[in-house]
Amino acid sequence: MITLQGHIKAKDYVNILANQVHPMVQTLFPNGDGVFQDDKSPVHTAHIVEDWFSEPEDELSHLPWPPQSPDLNIFEPLWSTLERKVRDRYPPPSSLSELATIL
Repeated sequence: MITLQGHIKAKDYVNILANQVHPMVQTLFPNGDGVFQDDKSPVHTAHIVEDWFSEPEDELSHLPWPPQSPDLNIFEPLWSTLERKVRDRYPPPSSLSELATIL
């Protein structure tokens, strides 16, 4: 999981994709069969981001997000598990870095 604070711009998102997500996907899926999914956030649909995904040398398959499709959100089933991990922790995390470590 990559944790972010605050809002990011499309240029920052491309840097995260190129420098963190892409290497992680290459490690986890060395045969090139990994798929990346995001939603229709304006940052995710910016031209610079779409251009990055269309570059063939990036070798990262991008799953298109259909409109009005909350059932495709891969994180929804995880929220209760993550919440339980935090709730069961005593003492509770006292900082964002501690929270990220727990998750």
